[in-house]
Amino acid sequence: MTDEARAIFKDAYEYWKDKTISKTVEGALTDDFWEQCGTGFIIPASKYEPNFRGVAGMPQGHYIANFNKAINTGFGAVRAQAMAKLDEMRGKIFGDSARTYLFYHAVVRVCDAAILLSKNYAKACRARAETVSDAARKAELLRMADSLDWIMEHPARTYWEGLQAGIFYQLMLSTDAQQHGESIGRMDWYTGHLLQKELNEGKITMEQAQEYTDAFILRLSDIIVLPGFFMNNNAIINLKKNGKNLYAAIYNGLTPTAGINLTLGGCMPDGTDCTTPATYAFLQTYGRMHLPDPTVALRIHAGTPDELWTLAIESNKLSGGIPQLQNDEIIVKSLMDIGLSEEDAYDYSIVGCVEPAGTGNEWPACGCVGQESIWNMVVMIPITINGGVNPLTGKMGLPCKKLYEYESFEEFKEAFAQQVKFALDWCMSYANMFELIYGENFPCIVASTLMDGCLESGKDVNHGGAKYNRIGLCACGTSNIADSLMTIKTLCFDDKTVSLREMYDALAANWEGYEDLRQTIINEVPHYGNDNDEVDELATWALGLFGDIMAQGTNARGNFSGGTFTMTAHIRQGLATTATPDGRKTGEPLADAISPRQGFDKNGPTAYLRSAAKLPHRILSNGDQLNIRFSPTSVASEAGSKKLQQLIKTYFRLGGMQVQFNVVGTEALHKAQKDPSAYQDLIVRIAGFSTYFVSLDKKTQDDFITRTEQAI
Repeated sequence: MTDEARAIFKDAYEYWKDKTISKTVEGALTDDFWEQCGTGFIIPASKYEPNFRGVAGMPQGHYIANFNKAINTGFGAVRAQAMAKLDEMRGKIFGDSARTYLFYHAVVRVCDAAILLSKNYAKACRARAETVSDAARKAELLRMADSLDWIMEHPARTYWEGLQAGIFYQLMLSTDAQQHGESIGRMDWYTGHLLQKELNEGKITMEQAQEYTDAFILRLSDIIVLPGFFMNNNAIINLKKNGKNLYAAIYNGLTPTAGINLTLGGCMPDGTDCTTPATYAFLQTYGRMHLPDPTVALRIHAGTPDELWTLAIESNKLSGGIPQLQNDEIIVKSLMDIGLSEEDAYDYSIVGCVEPAGTGNEWPACGCVGQESIWNMVVMIPITINGGVNPLTGKMGLPCKKLYEYESFEEFKEAFAQQVKFALDWCMSYANMFELIYGENFPCIVASTLMDGCLESGKDVNHGGAKYNRIGLCACGTSNIADSLMTIKTLCFDDKTVSLREMYDALAANWEGYEDLRQTIINEVPHYGNDNDEVDELATWALGLFGDIMAQGTNARGNFSGGTFTMTAHIRQGLATTATPDGRKTGEPLADAISPRQGFDKNGPTAYLRSAAKLPHRILSNGDQLNIRFSPTSVASEAGSKKLQQLIKTYFRLGGMQVQFNVVGTEALHKAQKDPSAYQDLIVRIAGFSTYFVSLDKKTQDDFITRTEQAI
């Protein structure tokens, strides 16, 4: 960069540094919001604390843009529709239509930009062709120019053109700064018909198609999330000095592509399978190239071909949990429950980590307000025990009794439910304040241009323009809640072997001096994940409570929805949670998503999945996430793979929503910690994302290693 360019950027920084969405939202929050900080509400810190980095540290994002329209309709047709709307309005801008009039003008500009972007690349290809002497390369450049002159304005004619149009649209979306879970959706469906037509006509081979698919995924991997979301420039320089790179900073909580997810497979309302040749090509890319990102979700239904099952499992073994597997039967019903039509529900895709949403027709904002998208449900237990006070912060939320004052287990459960409702009401209130400011200051016009509903309504997605609307939040620590409730019920009320005062004192002492009691809890009280109906019912109750409260919440665009994906937040949130009755000590990680506590699933994978299947998946329309790790030797053979397939099929038949698994042994993980250079391509599935194990920090690595190594 030249000194002149640096000066421009420095001036721009000085102007914009205090004009961020974070600062604007912070300014809009009234005193009562700040008074609730530290009571279990999702604002992570007080603005008066020295390490406060501001609210809303990431863009809202988390949606599936209409790539199908970009590829198979083209921006030219959309431009014509917007111009027709403008022609109707010219000179007749009455009432509140001024915003609509400007929206259509913005759509026209975006369409012009999309077409210009492609044509500029075409011009560059023709200029390059003039400089090369190799005839084959010249012909290739001219063919590229021809395609680039056509796509974006018109529907793609070939598989190559479809993939290229997808890349361009993703670049435009990222440029529009909504770089948080900008997922692509059903790329095999958008482009598969083009590939099938070319194969039928003998114009392409699967080898050529595979090369194009590989290149597409590699190009997506170049779209790296803005580092400023996580650290400043000096921190990045220090990473380099210590032999690390930007990936190492990002991977502990987000993928380099900021959560891009491709969805493959699935079925139509009549049960017809949607697999195309492109479906196999995408899975082959990951199995062959061992890539962790962008992630992939494979939709599973009763008619999923055995060949696709086999490829998915083998890819998983090689690429650390890619693809994750999603159950069409439960997800379609869940989305229809919240208002999607049958046709649109069957066309769903997965956003970011594991979040189901309408494809190109919904602004789900599955990531809530961005950085604060994962709520610590477990902290409600210490608050309910301590009279409504968070013992870590000393802040009072909703007053209640202390543990030794409750007269029955049902009374304690009801107090817990009231605390959950109180905290979630504040969470949703905060999200609505955020959306008010975000919608006014941060339009998402590139996504709105093609999103179904926006052109018809004349509204940006942030103003409710999409056909479907909601906002999501996910809860962390289902297993800790169930195990904690089970401990209090069993020891303090049913068996009466431990007094409520003794349990209270043990928690206040962080188990110091109460190790015998702690070991009794760990070894004798039933734990979620072992197919015990009593504790599983408590997990179902707690998660259902969360889902019901979320479903009743509303915002200016639509309803809220709950989910359970937790990324690596369960480690960070554990640091902010005092001792809990399940035997967990202050600062220890929480359980991730709907998984059992690390190492507490003792009865094998069948019992684990039977426990998880009892949970109220259907109400979790924001998605849920189940992690499981298998011993490599147990699934190495063809017979082992078949057993794994049957295990997942059974879980889905019992009502499970999603599965993602790792095939890696504990011994190999310890070796990778000791000698990272020898294991640089070891990919593991952490949460809604996969990553290279050696790029994770030590805490995240250790947490992953504590997951039970299951055998089939």
